Amino acid sequence: MKLSDVMSAAHGLSSYAEVALVIFFGVFLGVMLDVVYAGRRHETLGLLPLADDDPRSETLKRGGRP
Repeated sequence: MKLSDVMSAAHGLSSYAEVALVIFFGVFLGVMLDVVYAGRRHETLGLLPLADDDPRSETLKRGGRP
């Protein structure tokens, strides 16, 4: 039995490939839109570990506990 015989007998499997392709393109498009439109947010978050701000000092200024 050849692989081509097995695949020709499986008639309903083509719809799964189409659904998977649509899901892939949807996720790809979503990631691309996130990268294009949220670039400024990603830049700000990327610089966050380098910031010299101490969040504990803000808490102390408001009278809260450190």
